[in-house]
Amino acid sequence: MNHTAARRRTCRLALAGLVGTVACARHSPRAASPNVITITATDYAFGGPDTIPAGLATLRLVNAGKEPHQAGLVRVDSGKSSAAVEAAMKAPGPPPEWVAFVGGPDVVLPGDTANSTQPLTAGRYFLVCFFPSPDGKLHLEKGMFRWLVVRGPAPPAESDPAGDGTITLNDYGFEIAPPLTAGAHTLRVANAGPQLHEVMLLALAPGKGAADVVAWDKGGMKGAPPARPLGGIVGLTPGRHAAFTVTLAPGRYVLACFVPDAVDGKSHAVHGMVKEITVS
Repeated sequence: MNHTAARRRTCRLALAGLVGTVACARHSPRAASPNVITITATDYAFGGPDTIPAGLATLRLVNAGKEPHQAGLVRVDSGKSSAAVEAAMKAPGPPPEWVAFVGGPDVVLPGDTANSTQPLTAGRYFLVCFFPSPDGKLHLEKGMFRWLVVRGPAPPAESDPAGDGTITLNDYGFEIAPPLTAGAHTLRVANAGPQLHEVMLLALAPGKGAADVVAWDKGGMKGAPPARPLGGIVGLTPGRHAAFTVTLAPGRYVLACFVPDAVDGKSHAVHGMVKEITVS
């Protein structure tokens, strides 16, 4: 083969390789990075933007208050007025069918932060804190409710949050795979049950266990809890999923769901939806 023919063959191979690379890039898009939205919780209000873009969103909750707080994210699938929505949230028992719980960071202590990542479609949403004050009154009843508008095209399917572990929610339990170990984790949470569920992650105080958490719940969550809240996902309507990140030290923890049951209105924790785990 002469030098001219060799150069032509080399050029053809290089061009073919370039075309193949471009084709692969076109068929293997990178997963979209989430929009990060900071929500500041005080006693008893939320600070943050009024409008956020649709797509994969990470809500970063900063607790600047003096009490523990969460930031549930709920979409309103109806033309209900603000007053009707707030009244429905304050009513005892499960929420109405025209709202969809899509995630939001669960409870953390003052000075701490929590996060949740979830895909958001355009629509009307609100932020809400259901956690009670030491007097037993919900923060929602003290005005901790804020409207939020999501605008823009629907998120692509590949934007769903991923993680290095999965927590599956059902009636009434938690399935964790693989088992949690010490270190940083991104945990994907999926509601496979027939009703609304949450996952609150708590680090147990010395000498305390899951039974103490249930007893505290039965007592109206008054006084100091027997565990330190570390976040989680406030609520997921059946079939939905979200993710949160957390760094775990070796120790004993509890996963709990305090959502009222759709049948008898009792907390799911009372129904047995608590799981004690040891991280090493």
